[in-house]
Amino acid sequence: MDKAPDSRGSRAPRPLAAGALALLAAAGIALTGWLLERFGWQQVAGFLARAGAGLLWLIPLRFATAACEVRGWGALLGTRRRISWAMLAWLGMVRDAVNTFLPVARVGGEFVAIRLLRLHGVGGATAQASVIVETSVTLALQIVMTLCGIALVLPMAGIGASLPGLLAGLAGAAAVVAGFVAVQLRIGLKEFADRTLGRLLRAAGGPDLPFVAGLDRKVLSLYRQRMALLRCAVWQVVGFLGGAAEIGLLAVLMHIPLTIAQVLVFEALIQAVHSVSFVVPGALGVQEGGFVGLAVLLGVAPDAALSIALGRRLRQLAIGLPVLASWQWHEWRLRRLLPTQAAPTSG
Repeated sequence: MDKAPDSRGSRAPRPLAAGALALLAAAGIALTGWLLERFGWQQVAGFLARAGAGLLWLIPLRFATAACEVRGWGALLGTRRRISWAMLAWLGMVRDAVNTFLPVARVGGEFVAIRLLRLHGVGGATAQASVIVETSVTLALQIVMTLCGIALVLPMAGIGASLPGLLAGLAGAAAVVAGFVAVQLRIGLKEFADRTLGRLLRAAGGPDLPFVAGLDRKVLSLYRQRMALLRCAVWQVVGFLGGAAEIGLLAVLMHIPLTIAQVLVFEALIQAVHSVSFVVPGALGVQEGGFVGLAVLLGVAPDAALSIALGRRLRQLAIGLPVLASWQWHEWRLRRLLPTQAAPTSG
């Protein structure tokens, strides 16, 4: 039996300095305002007005995409025996909303998801290992998608000289992911973290790292489940295609001519932009700037690309804010029903 999560181990890491985050958010908002001024807010408003109520179709599309994405996570968890698919889909959306809207450097959602899984009876080792392995698969696939996006965008933009530098950067990212997986397989996350960051935290009088007993064994067990890893990867690709479909739908609603290749490039490289801009809350301004920058390379009108970016931003707000509210209500309800946290099941 795992020990019940205590007040130290169940919390997400402390947010970054509030002042720095506020400054980054303000800079992102200012960048978005500058882009609107630069490329014409009237034109952007016209594109959004053209889409009109059709923007509401983004909501069920996102629900369907999120439900597909968590099937891969469920393959690692074994949801039929542990937690319902509907609950897992909601947890996936909470995880995404926390990472998108809260100042948690795009990792706090994972801590929230692990905590909620444990409160719903999933063992601590299973909960943590499923998130760690699923994140590793996601990072590896994102590198592949980014490479494919670059392979598509360079001929469109008539660029050849930058390819070696871009590939070198991606090779570095691949090496980081490979190192992360190697640590999991060869040393073990718990032991590695205890040797490095754990010593620093203890020397400074800080809390212990929130890794549970049996985590490393569970991670190794998941990596041996080849079919579960394959299912996880396949559903992640389906989720990527769902994100691309969102861009395609926005283009259709706004009467913006985009080819399938352009849609795939936008989705692949915007996801990469999100990953490298994790310190900016909600990727404010970065997402919009990324769409405009890619539009220049792809031969798409910048005001049209900015309109697509803002259409996606509206969808994020329409779903993310209610999901965050539902999470807080769920936490409040759990506190009433479980004033004393029961020990979760074994991993």
